[in-house]
Amino acid sequence: MSLSHDTIRSNHTLVSVFFVALFALTGCTPTWVEQSYRQPEGFATWVDSGPYVYRIQPGDDLAVSFPFNAELNHQAAVAPDGMFTVPMAGQLQAEGRTIEQLASEIDRVLLAKGIVADAHALVSVLKYNSRVYVGGEVVQPGEVLLRPGMDPLQAITAARGLRDTARTQEIVLIRRAPDGRPMLRTVNLVSLTRQGDPDQVVVLQPSDTIFVPQSSISELNQWINQYINLALPFNKSINYSFTNETNTNQP
Repeated sequence: MSLSHDTIRSNHTLVSVFFVALFALTGCTPTWVEQSYRQPEGFATWVDSGPYVYRIQPGDDLAVSFPFNAELNHQAAVAPDGMFTVPMAGQLQAEGRTIEQLASEIDRVLLAKGIVADAHALVSVLKYNSRVYVGGEVVQPGEVLLRPGMDPLQAITAARGLRDTARTQEIVLIRRAPDGRPMLRTVNLVSLTRQGDPDQVVVLQPSDTIFVPQSSISELNQWINQYINLALPFNKSINYSFTNETNTNQP
């Protein structure tokens, strides 16, 4: 049974009204996100903490080398309680320290024990145990092993890349502020990859969360499908979408 011209015209009118209302709500912005949702209530204002300095975490594999005392060289993992055992020096607090701070502590202890007067210990991280979390429109959501200097694009690459439905201009990054509240900012991967915009380069920190939203068209089509195609009493032979407004199937 074919649809009448009046029915199709009525449905087109309602969809047109919907799009007018939609663009009014979004302020004619190029994204399907209202401005109020870009800084949700309860989130702290984003504050850049300056150059990030890695601090040792439990589970990190460390290597300690001594240029003038190679017999003391040692490799081991930081224990769950944050302690790191160095032969001749004993158990030392490693968690929360930088590699330079731990090296200085090793030098101090070896000197205090009369083992080596000037050890010049060098500490390096062989394997990091810190993680960031990547979710949303990526191929493999979940934990990603954090590497020093890693940025959101590299973390997304480690999650096997973006899906076709990803909104590349508004990647969401969430981080804990010093007072414990979450901070939120967005990263424009298009500006980063096409223009090399330095403002889009953010060095990740342990436990950062990256969320990749759906693209505008995907979310818009999802909205239309839920509230127009499924909810409104239209003839089910009409299907609306952003890219193909009307599709009439006749039995």
